[in-house]
Amino acid sequence: MGEAAEDTMKVPSTPAPPTVAVIGCGPGGMFFLHAIEMRRREMEEKGDLEGLASLPIVTCFERASVPGGVWRAKSTDGNPEQTDTTNMYEALWTNGPKENIEFHDYTYDDHFHQPLPVYMPRQPLLDYMLCRVTRNCPHFFDAVRFNTNVTSVKWDEEKSKFVVATSNHETKEELTETFDKCIWAAGQNGKPSFPMHIKRLLKCGGFKGKCIHSSECEDFKTDVEGKRVVFIGDEYSAEDLALQAIKLGVEKVFICSRRGWGVATYTSAWPMKKVEACECMLPTEVIQDGRGLRLTKVYPDIETEEYEFADDGDTKDLLDIETVVFCTGYKPNLSMIEESMRPSFYNVPFETEEVLPENWTMTPNPSSEHLGHVLPSEELYTCYVDPLLYRNTLISNPNMMYLFSNAHYPLKDIDVMAWLCLSYITGDAKLPSAEEMQRRNKLDILEEMDDFISRADCDFCYFAAYDDFFDKKIIEEGKSWKDPNGEEYNLISMRLGARFMARSMQDGGYPEDIGNFTKLNEKGERMVQMNFLSGLARGTLDPDSEDSKWRTFRDHDTNGFYSLQTGTPSVPLKDRWLDLDEKDCGVTDCAETVPPSIFDKKVSQLPSLDLKKDEEGPNLTDVSDLSSIESLHGGRNEE
Repeated sequence: MGEAAEDTMKVPSTPAPPTVAVIGCGPGGMFFLHAIEMRRREMEEKGDLEGLASLPIVTCFERASVPGGVWRAKSTDGNPEQTDTTNMYEALWTNGPKENIEFHDYTYDDHFHQPLPVYMPRQPLLDYMLCRVTRNCPHFFDAVRFNTNVTSVKWDEEKSKFVVATSNHETKEELTETFDKCIWAAGQNGKPSFPMHIKRLLKCGGFKGKCIHSSECEDFKTDVEGKRVVFIGDEYSAEDLALQAIKLGVEKVFICSRRGWGVATYTSAWPMKKVEACECMLPTEVIQDGRGLRLTKVYPDIETEEYEFADDGDTKDLLDIETVVFCTGYKPNLSMIEESMRPSFYNVPFETEEVLPENWTMTPNPSSEHLGHVLPSEELYTCYVDPLLYRNTLISNPNMMYLFSNAHYPLKDIDVMAWLCLSYITGDAKLPSAEEMQRRNKLDILEEMDDFISRADCDFCYFAAYDDFFDKKIIEEGKSWKDPNGEEYNLISMRLGARFMARSMQDGGYPEDIGNFTKLNEKGERMVQMNFLSGLARGTLDPDSEDSKWRTFRDHDTNGFYSLQTGTPSVPLKDRWLDLDEKDCGVTDCAETVPPSIFDKKVSQLPSLDLKKDEEGPNLTDVSDLSSIESLHGGRNEE
């Protein structure tokens, strides 16, 4: 008896696996659960009992009735009665190449069984993501409590636990539970964001047209057909909705932007010339008895570090406007998180003197000879580093994590970060001390400040200096002047985003390799190149070509776009994009070749890109000479 008791005492105790609350079952929540499932299968195959015991016990809370998050369209596959969820509109297409959101463990060949176009509509990609996570695990969503809203997340210091309060929409049941870890995966598109000064202007000025946010486009045909429309904002939602509006018969789209750096403003041509970019101009007055808007030029004021309206600035009157669409993005919904644990999502700046060394200077780039040394702003709004976070974990309490994307490769980046968060929880990735986290964050800020585009985004004074230089060149050279270094800046910035992601891949044990933070491998460079070529397709559209009445960036030559997983090349759309039905993904077994365009000529001028189609795909590892390509960010068409 005593001997048996002694043997029992020698058996090591296994610590209980951590419990994790995941808020949201969009891509972030799904990918985290999928990372666990992949690790579980791997450990079971290896017989790794200790590893299996360390996997967390997860409860995922989703306020909608189905998974998918913002990728769901409320009109068809969401719940129309749920007004507190943000969804995409039915006809949305991707703006970036699908190759960069293909997953290593479930390829497009596995799912679609045929080559695809470079760009895809929303619904097939949502189906692809759902099949990826459920194909080997039919009960994948058993860990998800749907129709359940997380109302409160607080940290109990005494118990070292999160206290999570929830409410079920259907049963009206309210629960309070405790968890060891908490992951916010509710998405950055939680709540529509509006520039309130413009919203007030339209209301107080008596604008008689309709005002909607880009997330409210369920009846978009009625809103735009045969009408003159104004878009506020010039990023990807403006680009996609402008093309949708053309397809639906809009008379004219005017895109207003504060900075003139969005993707919609460096698009060099639009079908039938139905889109006009009003760069660096915003509404300042309602005119024409409530049916028109007056735009006024804005400029970056270095002294105030704000955008100001010039007293004697240029104005432009837009008449007979029937719809205003706010393409002004979203704010993450953090209302359930205790205020002390909420990150800023890059809306709270760093004090420059706290993050940059004394007498810091930027590494020279092609604009240095024109701009010289530009003193940084007193505050920096960085693109990759949040003041409260270290690589998706809360510095003050690393048990709280935030799963979101902050790179050029959104869905892939979220998948990578899901693995990194899991590695933190299981202990496979070690978190440094709070002091070391802050030190490493500062090093990342230095990387951003040495990148031309990233610095222009986060350093107001640097953007203002370049903007002033650009305006002077326009006066000297004419309105068609383009910065010859624009494409190089874009490529370097895209590479920086890929380097950050490569580092997270390595730290989180992600089962795909694109290199490391110091140097991308061939696969990583190819990923960067396809993003670059996608941008090039916009900047090389010719407004005077014979096909300018219908050609969009989605109709360009597919040469150079290959699957990073299988090598399968992309194929042209089966028809002109404007002629495709909103539910047609443009795939056919025998896709006709798209007629050659100016894009084809530009690709042939890339001396360092070997775009010859062969069994191994293109060699896209070196782009040292880009001087022959037209600028992407560089061109502002003022006409």
